Amino acid sequence: MKLSSDLAQNIVNSSMEIIEKNINIVDENGIILASGDSSRINTFHEPSVEVIKTGKTIEIDKDQSSKIDGVLPGISLPITFGGKIIGVVGITGDPEEVRVYAKLLKNTVELMLQDSFLKQQLQVETGARDRFIHDLLKGRYGQDMDLFRFRARTLGFDIEVPRVAMVIDILKIGGVSLQEWVRSKAGRELKLESMTSNVQRKLRRIQEETSMITRVGRERFAILYVVPNDLKDGQLKERLDSVARKLSDMLDKLFKMTVSIGIGNKANNLEEYSKSYREACLVLKITNKIVETPGIYYWDDIGINIILEYLPTNISELIAKTIRVLDDNLKETVKMFFDCNLSVNRAANKLFVHRNTLTYRLDRVKSLTGLDPRNFYDAMYLYLAIMLEKYNS
Repeated sequence: MKLSSDLAQNIVNSSMEIIEKNINIVDENGIILASGDSSRINTFHEPSVEVIKTGKTIEIDKDQSSKIDGVLPGISLPITFGGKIIGVVGITGDPEEVRVYAKLLKNTVELMLQDSFLKQQLQVETGARDRFIHDLLKGRYGQDMDLFRFRARTLGFDIEVPRVAMVIDILKIGGVSLQEWVRSKAGRELKLESMTSNVQRKLRRIQEETSMITRVGRERFAILYVVPNDLKDGQLKERLDSVARKLSDMLDKLFKMTVSIGIGNKANNLEEYSKSYREACLVLKITNKIVETPGIYYWDDIGINIILEYLPTNISELIAKTIRVLDDNLKETVKMFFDCNLSVNRAANKLFVHRNTLTYRLDRVKSLTGLDPRNFYDAMYLYLAIMLEKYNS
């Protein structure tokens, strides 16, 4: 490990809060990288060269320091990392006074270096895991599948088991929409970044024994959940419901987050993982626009609404313009009529209007659009038009 000036200065600052003496950290060439006395930074420290050569502690008293240019009384000790001397730490003062701190200082500096190194390694490993999962979700396997599988084994991932993609979208924080929450106070973007990092760590702690977890964008997380071998036919949805509810409840309890979770179809092999992920994303895209209620949604839940994503633009425009002649009241009436499975009585009750009033409104829709909501084929056309307007708004 090579000492950087930033890391060295952080160590100096932290150490001087414990030991109220000036501290210097010197690199392998004898140059002071960091110091409590900024005027000494980037100056040459001759005794440190001897410490690096011999690996022995050197004490300089007042008389000795007066004979060496740029040197003050104190004690210089080798900094070792991985069995090698990578620098020197010095404490300024009469050796008789500061000797009691010297060993403590050396140990403190070396422990802080180890901690920094472990954090760097964790960041590197986390980054490698995230990049691999992103490649897996996007179906970016590269030219050599054997190499891709080697990456998986190196990172501890099993990519030969059935999995299901689960995608989590943060919709609200503290009961407020995410967009409003971010805009409401300065610094919220940074706070959101910190919160989502904490969420990812928490998700990994509770799920990563079997699942692959990564963050996708600002407010989205993706999980490739391993399908347990002991599940019988028909039990998968029940298990996924349980997992998704626990995740949703945990995010609400710990982070005050309201989320929607989209779940794709079961992927039986590596090549199907990305398909399951795309399905989960599309489930959220459609339900966030059409349903507008946070929840747990499956591919099967979106039904005919899948058409909304794949209709050509010219066809969408042709269908959508059908209902532009209707006011919001008539659109809501038609929507409720469809939600009530074309039952006039149920729709009237839901809208708190008389049955005759509802019938009049449906007749009005027929008059304006040429389509009768009570006719199956016309109802299909009107339903698509209403959903398209909502989907594209």
